Amino acid sequence: MTTKQWDAVYARAHWAAQHRAPRQPEERDRQAWTPSVAVGLVALALHVLVQLVYGFSVMATDGCGSDHCPPGVTGPLTAMSLGYYGILTLTPLALIVALALPWRYRWRRVRILVACAGLLPHLTVFLSLVALVAFG
Repeated sequence: MTTKQWDAVYARAHWAAQHRAPRQPEERDRQAWTPSVAVGLVALALHVLVQLVYGFSVMATDGCGSDHCPPGVTGPLTAMSLGYYGILTLTPLALIVALALPWRYRWRRVRILVACAGLLPHLTVFLSLVALVAFG
């Protein structure tokens, strides 16, 4: 390339750098609180069902005692117990983390996934009930 061509390339690049549109700040997500509140309300409603399922499952299998219960009963009850205590710890933690994430649009999917992860202990209890009924 000749010097004249290099000067033209430089002039175009210099002009583009000077006339570039300024970067807009990322917009704030005004609905960032919605996933945490929605999952919190669903978790609160499911907690009543979990309390009933867990309580009745433990009472229904109490007759076999700790030494005579088959593994088809003790396995789901152990998973149910872990899920129940996970509700008391993991669900509030997930909802707090979902609220603490930056309130920007690009964090929306992560915020929804973290909030929905707060429902996994509830799912554990219900799946353990299915396993208890199927194998116990």
